[in-house]
Amino acid sequence: MATQRSVMAVIRAAQPTFRHAHDKVAFAIHATFLASGHVLHATGIPAFSDDALYSTSTDEVGIDGWTAIDDYYGFVYSIPDDDSKKVLLKCLVMNNFLHVDALADGPNCVPVHLSLNVEEFDREEGATNYGSQYKNLEELISNVEREILCKLEVTSTVTPLASSSGRELADTELHCPQATRYYPAG
Repeated sequence: MATQRSVMAVIRAAQPTFRHAHDKVAFAIHATFLASGHVLHATGIPAFSDDALYSTSTDEVGIDGWTAIDDYYGFVYSIPDDDSKKVLLKCLVMNNFLHVDALADGPNCVPVHLSLNVEEFDREEGATNYGSQYKNLEELISNVEREILCKLEVTSTVTPLASSSGRELADTELHCPQATRYYPAG
């Protein structure tokens, strides 16, 4: 589980250059994934390739090129303890909003979505200290965990069980009580 302190530590360690508010929010989302234990395998143009989610490469990469495509951000992650299942994260800029979509590798996974108004998380003063460039960072992290990370965890643990009530979740301790549970048809 990411904390404001761990996310800010990732941001400070990477020392990214931000062009605008959307960059700041997209990078905070990326930092939340890293602080949650994910490993980055692709970003920028390589993350938008047709086989990005299914690439067998397990090489870790840096953030070079993460802003290579205007108004789009792409990242491919895995969790080392989870049989290297990958997660594809894409963000689209639309006016003041950053639309975030994620999909985990696996037969039971469904895309998850989050829309964020970047003005709620950006301090426009242009400060050089990373900590002072964000406002409501804890809320942003909470939104990403609740609406993206937890839902990805839930959908990747859905298993078909023969029962009178239909599909159920496998016995797994999930730390996301507010996450919507998806039960794929099939």
